[in-house]
Amino acid sequence: MSLVTLPTAGRTPDHVRTAAASCLSLIACLSSVAAIAAEAVISLDPVSTHATGIFARSSAEVPAYCDASRRVFVVNAESGQVDVLAVSADGALSKVGSIAAARDVPGTMQAVNSVAVSRGRLAVAVEAGPPTAAGAVAFYDTATLRFLGSLPAGSLPDMVTFSPDGRWALVANEGESNHDATIDPEGTITVVDLAAGIERATSRTVMFHDWNADGPRAGELPDLMARGLRHFGRVRLPGDSPYSRPATFAEDVEPEWIEIDPESRTAYVSLQEANAIAVIDIARAAVERITPLGFKDHGVPGNELDTSDKDGGVSLRSWPGLYGVFQPDTIRLLVAGERRYLVTANEGDSRVRPYADGIVEGVKEGGFFTDEASPGDWPLDGTAFAAAAAPADLGRLKVVRDLVERHLDGQGRPTQLFAFGGRSFSIFDAATGDLIFDSGADFERIVAERHPEAFNVSNDATRVDARSRSKGPEPEGLAIGTVEGRTFAFVGLERVGGVMVYDITDPTRPQHVGFHLNRRCDVPLQLDDGSTNPAAGDSGPEGLIFISAERSPTGRPLLIVGNETSGTTTVWQISVRPAVE
Repeated sequence: MSLVTLPTAGRTPDHVRTAAASCLSLIACLSSVAAIAAEAVISLDPVSTHATGIFARSSAEVPAYCDASRRVFVVNAESGQVDVLAVSADGALSKVGSIAAARDVPGTMQAVNSVAVSRGRLAVAVEAGPPTAAGAVAFYDTATLRFLGSLPAGSLPDMVTFSPDGRWALVANEGESNHDATIDPEGTITVVDLAAGIERATSRTVMFHDWNADGPRAGELPDLMARGLRHFGRVRLPGDSPYSRPATFAEDVEPEWIEIDPESRTAYVSLQEANAIAVIDIARAAVERITPLGFKDHGVPGNELDTSDKDGGVSLRSWPGLYGVFQPDTIRLLVAGERRYLVTANEGDSRVRPYADGIVEGVKEGGFFTDEASPGDWPLDGTAFAAAAAPADLGRLKVVRDLVERHLDGQGRPTQLFAFGGRSFSIFDAATGDLIFDSGADFERIVAERHPEAFNVSNDATRVDARSRSKGPEPEGLAIGTVEGRTFAFVGLERVGGVMVYDITDPTRPQHVGFHLNRRCDVPLQLDDGSTNPAAGDSGPEGLIFISAERSPTGRPLLIVGNETSGTTTVWQISVRPAVE
């Protein structure tokens, strides 16, 4: 198989050539997988839903399950509370209480963002008001709901998790800037040591100072950026100044999700906007390395996408010179034999900041910026994209400004374009960062075939094709579980809704085995009073958790999904049988 020749104006980075070779080998792998009969048939059946009735206010965002109490703890983000739901023997959900975490924690707190459970303890990530101030992590008893104490965390604690041995609680502090970008807190990881109990717990902070311009590892940045890392932010100068300065690397990174290895020694952290994974030594509370994730070549067969909301509907096409920036949100660690893999939901994310009376489109002299752009922001005459500048082609696609500007020819014309997100899920080698598998165009193709009424709709609207110009179906939530000896990945599509299911028992040859949608696009999402319309079903899946049969109150494996837009938490029962009896 021959290597694809990429545009060579300026400099073609090694990681792009490598990505092309990887994509071609992946296509060959995908083709062979398509010829293999699925080894298992899986079904997901919704058995119960708890509805808050609150529309588009993150009232059912992230769930966590406690085996001992048979309760699901669900983030009701903007209320500053955690809803406590009991799960009965038939899978039915009922609300039995709530936890006012934002009230319990000292200081001015305004929201809860994440929950985790371990050994009868609940950890809650609590956001301060304003979000740029230091947040906290609070702990509760899952049976009595008693507040056990809290420790300070960083700015905007967005995700919390426990280590498998229960000793550590780790918090991803996203550190987003304020709305006018005059304050950009550093992204950090809070490491809480619970060995002596919550009352005597201590904490340390993992920082990224080593990669700042004056840091001992700053020399690594050029190579990391050549391999796909993004370092691009800016901070507006104080007062009424229209000028800005480059963000430091520590300000730029925004930790999103944490996975911890079975030995409770190493944490893998997704740096979504930076398109990289940070590997953390937990005991030392230190970053060991940063692994860029590279780019996805949308010019090769199997990686097609719909780039426009003005093309009349479904239009999946290949685009030579267009690359996807993976930018995963949720990541999960998969152990298969002696190898370890990171499974990623490649959502994509951009930064858009208000300025003066509106949004400034790009860097302006004496002004500020957003990292979103469109191909027409650069001259396209004489480029490979000149014939595709129409709104129905590439003209309206949201592209990554800083990456495009690193690939301009001598006349300021783009030689390559980069889109936010991979519109897929991927499997990477956890040790090397090598791409092992990517689902390619599966998500958009499968939705178009099975639920055309939901093709690239948004989570808060039902217009078909509306999200094609911006990240498509947006895979965000992800859970992994083993049923009847086979391992499955469950991927939630934040915009379209529903759950994609893949058999990943062999991580080198995943097989699609189902798409399950519990959403209707032919009815209004809201009632006249502004509440969620129950008839519309689930919209905006955010957090997914798998419960094995051994841990399940029903004795059957379950998938529990928190849907932030519809404000619903839904229990799905999982059934698996061999394809050939």
